[in-house]
Amino acid sequence: MFERDCMQPFFRALTGVLAVGAFAAGVPTPGGVAADAVPAGRSSTPSNAIVWKPCPQDAAAECGSLRLPIDWAHPSGSTFDLAVARRKATDPDRRVGVLLVNPGGPGDSGVDFAVRRAKAHFSADVQKRFDIIGFDPRGVGASQPVRCSQELLAQRPSAYPRSQGEFDQLANFNRALRQDCRRHSGPIFDHADTLSVVRDMDAIRRSLGEKEINYFGHSYGTLIGQQYAEQYGDRIRTMALTANIDHSLGAREFLVSSAVTAEDSFQQFVTWCDRTRSCALHGRDVTAVWDGLLARADRGEVQDPGNPDQALTANVITQVAFKAFYGPDWDGLATYVARLGAGELKERRQPQRLRISVPG
Repeated sequence: MFERDCMQPFFRALTGVLAVGAFAAGVPTPGGVAADAVPAGRSSTPSNAIVWKPCPQDAAAECGSLRLPIDWAHPSGSTFDLAVARRKATDPDRRVGVLLVNPGGPGDSGVDFAVRRAKAHFSADVQKRFDIIGFDPRGVGASQPVRCSQELLAQRPSAYPRSQGEFDQLANFNRALRQDCRRHSGPIFDHADTLSVVRDMDAIRRSLGEKEINYFGHSYGTLIGQQYAEQYGDRIRTMALTANIDHSLGAREFLVSSAVTAEDSFQQFVTWCDRTRSCALHGRDVTAVWDGLLARADRGEVQDPGNPDQALTANVITQVAFKAFYGPDWDGLATYVARLGAGELKERRQPQRLRISVPG
């Protein structure tokens, strides 16, 4: 399979957003000291400070944890350790403040993003002016992750029921899985909601001694940003959100809007392939090819090129396309469809190496 990081174009746009904010805020000149003898943007009363140590994956980044209540309604009750990572501003004299980030998911690791991915995604100017702060939301990664039985997960039925009986089987499995995960995870399971994550994020701000934060959120990370703004709007300096999700939508409306957008992206892909001679499917009825590929996948007739003994489902193929739409990476998608046997590859230029991860 081939992978491609679909978020990179979005992050590049942050240079202008955050740098403009930096100039508007009036960055102190080198050697200058604020009137209250506290560095710009800092609070004079940090609490529950994070103890930073070099990260095992990259000693240039710092890792630590912040002990927080599992239930914010009972702050003196049980606690958990929230995993946090930091890359300090590379030009301390021009430092503006902190940039908290969440790359989405839900389930993606903000710690991993800050340690391993931030340098490739943010411009040099952003890295000069901001401490980049990543954190694993509660229930994720190193922040007391939700745990479920592997044995039960191995019994998971298809997520795409074709009859009432299959639907009932899926519903019963989901109920059993919920109880299983609650039993294996403990109290954090019932407190892994977005509003609790928002409270955690403000606790990070306090622990860093910052009066305001800058925030970048992608996909699910936009929900965190939106709800942080609702709860703590006066504590935001700048905020940038990409692949925005409207948290006012119900589940049905959200899925319908996502499907409409995906169909629009697919039609743009078809149009591009029709007019682009280098497209691996140029000159063919791309829609018919696509429909035929998914029908073959439904019959178990499409093998994974990287693992010929494994058949690819229509859902896996669709997810690859959905990720390719983010770039967009139409050239890679056309090559991928052709490789799966939708048609013979035409003579064409060698495509750029792609890395689109296929969901498991």
